[in-house]
Amino acid sequence: MTDPQHSLALVPQPAHVTATGGTVAVDPLRVRTAHDPAMHPEGYRLDVTPDAVTLTSGGPAGAAYGRLALRTLDELPLGTITDAPRFAWRGVMLDTARHFMPKEFVLRLVDLLAAHRLNVLQLHLTDDQGWRLPISRYPRLTEVSGEHYTHDDVREIVAHAADRHVTVVPEINVPGHVQAALAAYPALGNAPGTPVEVWREWGISRHTLNLEDATLAFFRDVLDEVMDLFPGPYVHLGGDECLPDEWAASPRARQRMDELGLAGPADACAWFTGRLAEHVEGRGRRAVFWYEKPGGPPGAVAMPWLDEDSGLAAAQAGHDVVLAPHTRTYLDYPTHPQDGPFGPDRVLPLADAYAFDPPSAPGVLGVQAQLWTEHLATPADVERAAFPRLCAFAEVAWGTAGPYDDFLARLPTHLARLGLGTR
Repeated sequence: MTDPQHSLALVPQPAHVTATGGTVAVDPLRVRTAHDPAMHPEGYRLDVTPDAVTLTSGGPAGAAYGRLALRTLDELPLGTITDAPRFAWRGVMLDTARHFMPKEFVLRLVDLLAAHRLNVLQLHLTDDQGWRLPISRYPRLTEVSGEHYTHDDVREIVAHAADRHVTVVPEINVPGHVQAALAAYPALGNAPGTPVEVWREWGISRHTLNLEDATLAFFRDVLDEVMDLFPGPYVHLGGDECLPDEWAASPRARQRMDELGLAGPADACAWFTGRLAEHVEGRGRRAVFWYEKPGGPPGAVAMPWLDEDSGLAAAQAGHDVVLAPHTRTYLDYPTHPQDGPFGPDRVLPLADAYAFDPPSAPGVLGVQAQLWTEHLATPADVERAAFPRLCAFAEVAWGTAGPYDDFLARLPTHLARLGLGTR
């Protein structure tokens, strides 16, 4: 960790600064570049002399992060800056389903992620309140929901992100959080003769997908098109907050669970996501799911969100894990108990976001911050909620969080540089 005496005006702070005394202005320096395959692919080293700086990197991302440091700083300490991330997955989830977020804002968010050396953007594309991605075989999904991205929008977002070393992870949430899909195709539900509407409320809808082979086939088609549009290695299948009430009440669902050998409705969610995870993995991708209790698709990446303790339990059960505990990573929570719909119990002050100390353990891939949009209706609302807490999260994810006072001292200059004001 960087000694606060050698702290640089960067967020995240570099991992190590070895200063030999004195500084030099960046502008007149001659920059040499080199590649060291022994370095971390996202790592870089800056060797600074009075006449030149040598940027050595382990791969394209490391080179980009080194160049970012050079563009950001007006002067450098003479000596060596060595930098590499603690976690491989440093992500942010943007909910585009509850309130649609236009393409232009998604592109801006990608730029802000890259400026913080964050490397994953998860797009929550479907939920009870909206379906935001056209599926050619099932056009009513977006016809009923309204605002959505075009396929060209998605290609532009994915390419823009790739140029900035950010991987885009699509999320199609099943078998709960599906009321928008049922509004378009009621036959997917447990009461196919009863029409439903796209939900206009918040909370957890009681509606779930049925357990029929035809419904699985529908979503395999959906995922095939999703994977054609998103070339990254991961596909998120949701799997959270799946109420078993409809399955318990439906004679056909109970019959189907007997046919499948399921012990009861509580096992149906894991069975459904497991079948789709097999399909995703059959195409060479990795499934990701929101982890709430033991179980889930074997081999899939677990994303525990309920607490800070279940992450290690998921890893010990054999899952790779991305930590997303809501008390540390839900940036839509208010910063003060008296503010917003989640107070007084669910709040996330800046200091608490910075104090997140995720464990390093076998199987822990990284960490992810969440921007749910039930109560963030516009891009401006999202940006206000995200910053400056996303700056704190980025430093935690990079692995260089240190004294909080030092972070606060660097923050105003950093925010002003990004055009975010002092916040």
